[in-house]
Amino acid sequence: MVRFSAISVRRSRCCMCCLSPSRKCWWESKWLPAGIVDGDIEMSLSDTRFVTGFVAGAAGLSIANNYLLQPVLPAIATSLNIPLSATGLIAGSTQVGYMLGIMLLVPLGDSRNKRSVVSIQFLILGLALLLAACGTHLLYMISLGAVIGAMATNAVQLNALGFQIDPKGSTVGLVGAGIAAGILLARFMGGVLADQFGWRGMLVAVGLLMLLLALASRAVLPFIETRRSASYRQLLRGLAPLFMRHAALRRATLLGGCWFFIFSLLWVALMLHVSSAPLQLSPSQAGMLGLAGLAGLLMARPAGKWADKWGSRQVIGAGFGMTGLGVLMLLVFPYSLVAIVAGVVLFDLGCFSAQVANQTTVLKIDPLQRNSVFALYMFFYYGCGAVGSIVAPVIHAYFGWAGICWTSLLLAVTGGAANYLMSSRALCAGVELSVADIIDK
Repeated sequence: MVRFSAISVRRSRCCMCCLSPSRKCWWESKWLPAGIVDGDIEMSLSDTRFVTGFVAGAAGLSIANNYLLQPVLPAIATSLNIPLSATGLIAGSTQVGYMLGIMLLVPLGDSRNKRSVVSIQFLILGLALLLAACGTHLLYMISLGAVIGAMATNAVQLNALGFQIDPKGSTVGLVGAGIAAGILLARFMGGVLADQFGWRGMLVAVGLLMLLLALASRAVLPFIETRRSASYRQLLRGLAPLFMRHAALRRATLLGGCWFFIFSLLWVALMLHVSSAPLQLSPSQAGMLGLAGLAGLLMARPAGKWADKWGSRQVIGAGFGMTGLGVLMLLVFPYSLVAIVAGVVLFDLGCFSAQVANQTTVLKIDPLQRNSVFALYMFFYYGCGAVGSIVAPVIHAYFGWAGICWTSLLLAVTGGAANYLMSSRALCAGVELSVADIIDK
């Protein structure tokens, strides 16, 4: 039996039709997981596993919407009669929307019922995808791309909710694996669906799936009532002081941003590298390399357990080590497909294990403001990834594949050293020191 006394569940407000605290409906008795009682959450182990499994799958499907359009951009350009270069604005709009959603929508989970926030975002996401399938103009698609990206931040909402349901590193690992699978498989599945049904049919299919998830979220997720009564404006105003108050958050942001910069830099440059001489892989063949990255998911759940057992510092350090070894293999054997696949697998194993351990630390920082803390972390995390994606073509153009690998290797070593030094100083002092404290000294 898993019990959480810090949060409360009102059975009498289980779904959209329950407009008053005294009213009950059939949905409550039929669909809520067994073991939920007034005042607390009590869940059997089987119920906990089912709900966290649903959270992991829903989070992966949510974030996949950020990448679905990328493999069909040429088809969109032809359909809308626009230059191929202009379609980059459509792909970029989802990333901009995601960044804005992290800062503007994710903090809502600290002052609102998370189940309602998740289901409403899935509802809007589904409608936006259906509307995008009817698109005929570039500006129309850019606008809906931003909405799709903003609503895809449900992945962050679900990540925080999963930890609240079962606060163990293994749970963070499971949800992290779902998100990683969504990122890695989105381009592949988007292309497959588009080949069968066209890009508009693909958007309709995914949009209908998101609407089903909106209903399923109401049925599966528990009603967790927050004790915080802060207004939305107060939540946004409190983000900067929150970041300055927690040194652990600043450390985690620095480390997470470091490896996600490497991750984005290397993957963007890798597509350029393998498509040029002498490898000259086709776009579909290059995209298949993303499937090799799925091996990194094997490390996600064990990494969470190791973080619980040995501490996040050790797992993060090992993650940076594996990342560095993977990059080194890509540097030494740049034209061997076997070595490239092996390097990608090792590289992704390191990134995913470090990410799970780091998120375990972040989600423990402030239970009452978990969504706000996680929003700050993910905002800077994806910001660093965006910078990596932008500079990758520039570095590759001027310094080649070797320049990409040396940059990644240098950052992996720097991140590993920073993880060791910051953790050591914090342990010696008996308190959490900020990055600025260490640099100043």
